[in-house]
Amino acid sequence: MFLDWLTHDKEAVKRKILTEAARRKILLNPEALSILIENYDETSIESLLDKLAGRAGELGSSHVVSGEMVAQLVGNRARSEVSIGVHPQVLAKDVEAKIEVLKMYEAKPFSDDLEAKRQYFVDRYRKISSILRSRSDLSPYYPLRKARSLPDGSEGKTIVMLYEKHENYMVVEDPETIAKIMIPKDCGRDLREKIDRLVPDSVVGVAFRVSGSKLFCRSVIFPDVPLKKIGMADEDVSVLMTSDIHFGSQKFSEKAFRRMVRWLRGGGLNEKERSQAFKIKYIIIAGDLVDGVGVYPQQEKELQVKDVGKQYEMLLEILSQIPDYIKVIVIPGNHDAAPRALPQPPIFREYVKAEANGNLLSLSNPCMVSLHGVRFMVYHGTSMEDIATFSKNASYDKPDNSMELMLQLRHLAPVYGSRTPLLTQSVDELVVEDVPDVFHTGHVHVFRSRIYKGIRLVNSGTWQERTKYQEQMGIVPTPNIAGILELKNGSFSEISFA
Repeated sequence: MFLDWLTHDKEAVKRKILTEAARRKILLNPEALSILIENYDETSIESLLDKLAGRAGELGSSHVVSGEMVAQLVGNRARSEVSIGVHPQVLAKDVEAKIEVLKMYEAKPFSDDLEAKRQYFVDRYRKISSILRSRSDLSPYYPLRKARSLPDGSEGKTIVMLYEKHENYMVVEDPETIAKIMIPKDCGRDLREKIDRLVPDSVVGVAFRVSGSKLFCRSVIFPDVPLKKIGMADEDVSVLMTSDIHFGSQKFSEKAFRRMVRWLRGGGLNEKERSQAFKIKYIIIAGDLVDGVGVYPQQEKELQVKDVGKQYEMLLEILSQIPDYIKVIVIPGNHDAAPRALPQPPIFREYVKAEANGNLLSLSNPCMVSLHGVRFMVYHGTSMEDIATFSKNASYDKPDNSMELMLQLRHLAPVYGSRTPLLTQSVDELVVEDVPDVFHTGHVHVFRSRIYKGIRLVNSGTWQERTKYQEQMGIVPTPNIAGILELKNGSFSEISFA
């Protein structure tokens, strides 16, 4: 849901403000005009300008109104309305934080041991196979080696990891053997669509029929998540979800980002906006807090701030202006100061400190955190690039489709050896074993949200305008939007700060 003032034609609002200011013989500098447009309320603008005209005269400022004067008056107005009861109770400030970190990952030494890699894939197969074997529709089950030896006409089901996919067959394996499973030429649309969505190294069930000593695929069974009730809390507080700030980039939308912080502090000028802002108890930033340095070739040409330490320092200064009753949870992305391979440990401590009013919690990518009993799986989403490459119906402009496939395959980064570096050391920690209430990602800079089987999917966009790389890739970002989830009723809305 957009702020009320955004529903007005901005040019019409600007003309009205300038006309009314001219009538009062005051001049608005650009910052003052910008703040008035941001906080426009048709019922109060004239009285606000009257007060500004009086203030300018008192200060002997030749009737020139500064941004500081406007900001002070707007802030005083908001505070006075709170004190006389125009504004409802500030709920989030009075509610005790309830944060429980359910899953996170610490830094581990890198190893290129081949046996550890083998154990990694065995562990993935074992975990997802266990999920599949718990399903009632996976009977009769045969290990792949046994399935290959069944007589013609036999039917059954097996569990395999996809090695490669072709038009007429799939090469699959399990910990004991490798085999071909043929795709019938006359297979139905549902089967073809499922096969088209499969990505390398995903683990699925396959219903088969033996014919001519060959296995023919009859259906594909995704491990998938079960249908669940939408998770809700007892307390009436909200979570603001965002990502991909990219502070330090020349394309960083600093004005819009600061506008969001001011909104959190002042809550706008009307009751509806204040009610929404003052219910926010948590902010989750799903990676790429800064643009980093040396992330891609010739990046320095596109940087406004060319020192990564300075990028974090300046961003933390802005974040410190967020009210201290709001808890800020951050994870790293591929641009942040953390090891690149997944799972990523938290951003290096020397860059992200908890001094931002003491309200900052730095976690790993991915992580699972409970807020008042509502479980959030937070993941930056780097593997969406691989999924968009190998799976039909997945693309950069529809990240929710990639998120849905991650849940269906029960893995956050199934493709090995492509763009997403994976830490393959004996245990696969990216299997989705615990089902979340909310799945929050970023990375592709496109805001999308919907519900899948009772799970709220949110890809939270960006605060970076379109870059040259995105132009080359055909990506059209949707910047300067924040998603807000009300924990008590599951209601979701979006606000544009453009």
